[in-house]
Amino acid sequence: MCRRHWSYGIGGILTASAVILFVGAPVFADQPGQSGQSAHLGLTGVVAKIESGVVFVRIPVGLRARTISPNKADRVGLHEAKVGDPVMLWVDEGNVLVDAHKAGSPVAGHRIIAGSLQYSDQYWSEIKLSTPEGIERFDVDALAGSKLSVFQEGARVSVELDEDNIVIDIHGIR
Repeated sequence: MCRRHWSYGIGGILTASAVILFVGAPVFADQPGQSGQSAHLGLTGVVAKIESGVVFVRIPVGLRARTISPNKADRVGLHEAKVGDPVMLWVDEGNVLVDAHKAGSPVAGHRIIAGSLQYSDQYWSEIKLSTPEGIERFDVDALAGSKLSVFQEGARVSVELDEDNIVIDIHGIR
């Protein structure tokens, strides 16, 4: 009996592994001439519930559910989401939610900018970068803001901007 139970366990693990391979696919955000490369994992999920504007997305095969704040849901076009709607999520190398969109919607408009960090406010909600075009100011997504703690003013960084020109990811450049 234990052996039979064990064989079902292995089969379940193999099935789960195969589903993860098909559900999650790495996406690379990089542009020519940039030294860094960040891998984002694309995951398909389903809206499980919506409470107080927070969108709860269930990811298949035992991965932890994700939540999308009301502000981010509005910004990425999920303000009219309904339970059961498919959603495409992207997480960074630290398993932090970077972006989300309705499944099947075209994802366009992301861009990567490199420069020197000139300023970040104490709440990590705004930065200024010195780029070849001059000093540019950007709002920072709350989840990306926590990454700013490791960068000092003057650090060379690359930032990924979403369709609304908001920083959704940041990496150091050597």
